[in-house]
Amino acid sequence: MNARKKQSGTLFLAPAASLMLVLSIFPLFYSLALTFSDMRIAAQEVHFVGLDNWKRLFSDARFGATLINTFVFVVVGVTAQFLLGLALAVLLHQEFRGRRFFRISFLLPMMMSPVAISFVIGKLLFSEGVGPVTHLMQALGMGPLLWSRSALGSTMLLIAIDTWQWVPLFIVILLAGLQSIDGEVQEAARVDGASRWQTFRYVTLPLLMPLCTVIILIRSLEAFKIIDIIRVVTGGGPGSSTESITTYAYTMGIKNGEIGYATTMAYVLLIAMTIYAVLFLKLARRVSNWKYSDNTPKEVSP
Repeated sequence: MNARKKQSGTLFLAPAASLMLVLSIFPLFYSLALTFSDMRIAAQEVHFVGLDNWKRLFSDARFGATLINTFVFVVVGVTAQFLLGLALAVLLHQEFRGRRFFRISFLLPMMMSPVAISFVIGKLLFSEGVGPVTHLMQALGMGPLLWSRSALGSTMLLIAIDTWQWVPLFIVILLAGLQSIDGEVQEAARVDGASRWQTFRYVTLPLLMPLCTVIILIRSLEAFKIIDIIRVVTGGGPGSSTESITTYAYTMGIKNGEIGYATTMAYVLLIAMTIYAVLFLKLARRVSNWKYSDNTPKEVSP
């Protein structure tokens, strides 16, 4: 009877396992093989080139710049999204008139297409010639908005657009976490004389830490693959100052036809994401296991 159950389980799992093999594992190894080839879109033959693509990649100054740009998008962008999302989640957790309206309104950016958002904000709202932001700055006696001529200005605009769209994700997750916390725990801290900030710092935030770790990691891994906003707003410019690994791989693979070289970039991105995830989880584990030492007040003053 047990043997029959095992056979039945194997039969039921076989279709899902086969689909996973076809859609994930096989492409993974096939793309790895491409990194050792000179495959091009128009080429009729593919040759083994060994580590030439990898050597070329690590001597490519443009790729090094895109790697730095990508980490800037991830670290700065996700940090801003988390802090703003946490602040708004705490605010929306309070009782006030119109709370339900604001909860729904804050979700709207996440439901929109990134391309549409990028076009509306980057090409219309912040247009250097006829955009309302430019007219507002000129009305206030400030100079014209020339963000497209500045690497810093272009990067900050991309991060602002990405933040505006994905802050709602942090709001939804963190608000759910706040609502799941037993109010008696926070009330006990207040009875012991803790202020609102101390209650949040030493009670609420530690309870939210596992949830914060998950949502930050998921959003960070997604931010590593940023391409749509860059393609619509800056195209990677000025120069290549806002180019990410994904946009550079797209340029080399689709436009230039160098599939082998572009696949090598994609694998480096995969390795970078894996290293980031491992280091982030180690850091999060240390923070969650951190015991307050002598600099933490042993008694909370009223």
